[in-house]
Amino acid sequence: MYKYTYIDKIGRFYYQPKAYHSFGTSLHRTLEQFHQAGGAQTQSPDDLVRKLHEVWAPLGYASAAEESKHIEIAEQLLAEYYASYDLEGVRTLFTEKSLKCDMGEFNLMGRLDRLDEHSDGSLEIVDYKSGRITVTEEDVGNDLAMSIYAYLVHRAFPDREVRGTIHALRSGEKATVLFSEEDFQEIEEHITAIAADILRIDEDSYIEPVWLPHVCPQCDYLRLCARTMDWDVPALIARHDA
Repeated sequence: MYKYTYIDKIGRFYYQPKAYHSFGTSLHRTLEQFHQAGGAQTQSPDDLVRKLHEVWAPLGYASAAEESKHIEIAEQLLAEYYASYDLEGVRTLFTEKSLKCDMGEFNLMGRLDRLDEHSDGSLEIVDYKSGRITVTEEDVGNDLAMSIYAYLVHRAFPDREVRGTIHALRSGEKATVLFSEEDFQEIEEHITAIAADILRIDEDSYIEPVWLPHVCPQCDYLRLCARTMDWDVPALIARHDA
């Protein structure tokens, strides 16, 4: 996927809008504007729903009925988010913020959904997940994106404690992990190893497609890989579902 998108640059020929992308994007944009406008201190539940309709992304839905159903779900999720919203003593520093740091052979970049500052000076990264229902501390600790966000925040604010929280919007569940200096060292080593593999990829690199049942069925490049490897996609999906 990386090679097709960033080296071969053929994504524009294969990209197909997806309902779950549009749904997640709509929720992220709504919460971004909600927090930028002052959160629950200055915004009402109606304001939150109004923002949803202003930023709603309609692409990828199979029908108007499906889109309407997702709008109803989004409205309910946001109502529950507002009702449970309690950030006393917490200040949102920024939302949808890109951070970057120099890692020597490459630049590491990440876009945070939200960064909060607590009254004790500690920082909390909040990552919204619009598709998942449950989340555990183990999930947070093993999430590569969250690890990158935490490392970037640590580099930008080295004297602060950094926590990471994944917020499963569909259920309201949250899980939080406090990152240690040892964690940041391990994250740096892990990221550097991944980057070393990426940096070896060029236009002449051949990467044989491997069937990943939790990735491939939704991938824009599925038909390209299926043609290359002569995959029987329905049979592969059925085998996994069984």
